[in-house]
Parts: sequence; structure tokens; C-alpha cells
Amino acid sequence: MSTLLEVNGINVSFDGFKAINNLSFTIANKELRAIIGPNGAGKTTLLQI
Repeated sequence: MSTLLEVNGINVSFDGFKAINNLSFTIANKELRAIIGPNGAGKTTLLQI
């Protein structure tokens, strides 16, 4: 399968708080992924960037 989306080494911090630290993932064509986690885990931040 071909790669639809590839993310490597994403880092986001707010005043020293690391919302996302070294995130990497690959999504292939016709593949479904879910983003889960507790409040403050960086889910919304990931979607906004």
C-alpha cells in the first residue's frame, strides 16, 4: 500500500510544557487510525498543527 500521510518528529511546547514530544506515525491508503488519550494529552494540538 502507498503512504497517505507520514509525520516525523513533531514537537510542540507551551511555556516549557511539552504538549507533543517527538511524535511520528504513518497512515497508509485505506487505513483508519484513532487518536485517544486523557485530557491534556495533546490530541487537539496534534489536529491543529
